[in-house]
Amino acid sequence: MSSPCVAAAVVARLDQAVTTLAAAQTISAARARQLRWVAGELTHALTRDDFPAPARTDLRALFAAETIAAYLDLAQRGQLRARTAGGDGHSTPASMRIRRDCLQLLAQAAGVPAELPERPPMPALHQVIDPWRRSVFHHHLEQAAHRFTAGDARIRLLAMIGVVLDTGARAGELCALQVGDLTDDLSAVRIVRRPQARSTSAPTIAHLALSTPTRAALRHWLAVREGLVAPLQGGKKALWVSVRANHAGVLDEHGAARLRPPGMPLQPRGLARSYTRAVAELNADMAGQPGWQPMPRRLEQLRRAISTHPESDGD
Repeated sequence: MSSPCVAAAVVARLDQAVTTLAAAQTISAARARQLRWVAGELTHALTRDDFPAPARTDLRALFAAETIAAYLDLAQRGQLRARTAGGDGHSTPASMRIRRDCLQLLAQAAGVPAELPERPPMPALHQVIDPWRRSVFHHHLEQAAHRFTAGDARIRLLAMIGVVLDTGARAGELCALQVGDLTDDLSAVRIVRRPQARSTSAPTIAHLALSTPTRAALRHWLAVREGLVAPLQGGKKALWVSVRANHAGVLDEHGAARLRPPGMPLQPRGLARSYTRAVAELNADMAGQPGWQPMPRRLEQLRRAISTHPESDGD
């Protein structure tokens, strides 16, 4: 269900708008990635027969109210995704806010008016993980340290949750961690705190203590990780790596999908997807255990649910 008639001029002006914004250095690298994401979704939408036809030949029509509404509806229902997502595929309110903000920036950079809806409201705050619930999970980590038979993905998940509960690290900060950021005895970790997309603050360095249960979970993960990265020629510094082969997004000389081997550094999206898969299995396995409450399904929900966030030491 696609149309071959996609105006190259419209797509080219979208690309130019992104390039202009990125070159001006008035937006963050994260916002630049979001703009490319939204421009890519708009380009995909232009190929669909159910998308307003005038937008294929007129950039002003692309930012008209009817067209924007059609785009946001497709995006909210997950119809413009480049790859299948977990769950029901619907976008979160936070993602819809990002799309709306990016549409405004793209229209301004392209020099056309935009008929945009109101920004979606901020999502409701998630319930904090209180000290009791956190202690239950730490107790689970301590028990697991003595009878660890979990698969590689579960071992990585438990270590990752422990680090997040102890540090409040974001997905990007987790992906940036290297083994060398851990102290030799695993009692602390060095994390580079990077500002939010709209902030002009400089990164800061935090040296944060790790709890005894988290240290135990990390010891198990580091042993597994060593076996995963051993066959690789490079990329052996990342703390969080893949536990199975996955698609590289390119084809080999025979036209077959090329696979990345296990042990490759995780990127923020891959880390978030792997967390969601593994935590669903963990919650199912732990259902009914005394004191257990399900862990949040999304990594960002887990981070935001922590009742206290450690601060940087200003180093």
